[in-house]
Amino acid sequence: MTPEERAQIDRMFEPRGLAVFGAVNSPGSFGQMNLMSQVRYGYRGRLYPVSPKGGELNGMKIYKSLEEIDGPVDLASISVPAAAVPDVLKACLARGVAGAQILTSGFAELDDEQGRSLQEEIIRISRQGLRIVGPNCFGLHSPKGGITLIPGSSFSRERGGVAFISQSGGVAADFGFEVMMAGLGISKIASFGNGVDLGAVELMEYLADDPDTEIIAAYLEGVRDGQRFIETVRRTTARKPVVIWKGGLTPLGGQAARSHTGSLGGEAQVWEGALSQAGAVMVQGLDEITDTLRGLAYLKRKGGRIALMGGGGAIGVFSCDLAYRYGLDMPIFSPETQAELQKSFPTPGNSVRNPLDTGTPILPLEKVRVLAEQVLTREPIDILVLILLIRPLEVEIRTFMEFAGLEPPPRGAYLESLLEVLAPLKKSSGKDMVMVFDNRAYRPEDAEAEGMVREMRNRYQSEGIPVFPSAERALRGIRNALRAWR
Repeated sequence: MTPEERAQIDRMFEPRGLAVFGAVNSPGSFGQMNLMSQVRYGYRGRLYPVSPKGGELNGMKIYKSLEEIDGPVDLASISVPAAAVPDVLKACLARGVAGAQILTSGFAELDDEQGRSLQEEIIRISRQGLRIVGPNCFGLHSPKGGITLIPGSSFSRERGGVAFISQSGGVAADFGFEVMMAGLGISKIASFGNGVDLGAVELMEYLADDPDTEIIAAYLEGVRDGQRFIETVRRTTARKPVVIWKGGLTPLGGQAARSHTGSLGGEAQVWEGALSQAGAVMVQGLDEITDTLRGLAYLKRKGGRIALMGGGGAIGVFSCDLAYRYGLDMPIFSPETQAELQKSFPTPGNSVRNPLDTGTPILPLEKVRVLAEQVLTREPIDILVLILLIRPLEVEIRTFMEFAGLEPPPRGAYLESLLEVLAPLKKSSGKDMVMVFDNRAYRPEDAEAEGMVREMRNRYQSEGIPVFPSAERALRGIRNALRAWR
């Protein structure tokens, strides 16, 4: 990608002026939703609603055409009917607009002559110098540029190193909320739909050299030039991790992809082999993308030696099975370490070999500190995984105490005090920690406990300790992060 091409796309992600075309004065329309998303997100540039009827909306002048606008316009967001899109693009081209995002659907994904013809026309226009995202998409999101996609007005404004390109608008929106829960900052999101101009290849090339992006994730249904895309991924993974969820790899999924974005899915084995050889990590589903990004963002050591601590024998058994299945190493603790750990567990039946079976999820904090310190300082491990069962921790014990006439502690008090124990140990040992908040508090009356869990998850992640909802997702995220680093 040439410096000139890069500069043009930069203008789209950081526009000085944004023109929003469509029925901006019609409640519920895509045009108005897109306009309000920019306002609520806090876009700091010049915002120009454009509709032939003109008028005013919430104190903003509605321009009848692009020609009426006297300020700079770097990006156009288009939600007019499909047949009217080419004329809007021509006006943008004549005005010197850097690029356009076409939210309108009704093109090649319809698989009819009219839709294909319209799509070919916008391709011809783009080749004259106007960069295009879409059609049939939700658009661009950039905290640095202050713009967001539909419906991203409540996305985090915190900048970060994670970028996401998605052929699906819905997946792009879901991703924006998922990474917020993971405590990760976003550099850029691009929902590119049919991808007639800026598609998977071009966006990957752009992000590979983007100084604000450290990790790239993608949801793809089809790629115009598979060989070029694989080579682009190969060049990118030499510098940055790439995580890809490829949809449409089954006969039914491929059929759905053709009707969704007009894309050809492809054979699963071909894609898996090619992406693996190119150095990308292939995942299935948004949960696995998020878990992988957690691992990449929070874990700094590149080794896969795991120590696991939690209450319950079955937890240890299935965690060992998972670790073996994922190729992770759970080395048995040395006899000296086992002897020290045994001092805290004089009763029979508790394993101190690794995993460390604490028997109960509610250990005295000083005992947790001693156990974690012994494992972190004595054993050649890379990651300590601690599993907490939230329901007994925050619901059942509280009920027992109230029944006994005792005053239960405030919700989250144990988790908050535990963080005060673990954060210094993580820092002093230089090793990674991972928390699992295994929450089974699903009854309506447990809603307060769920809110506490979300708040404490943010607290732990702000200290560099990622929180996963299950042991399986934690170990899978670690496995995928190691794959990406390798």
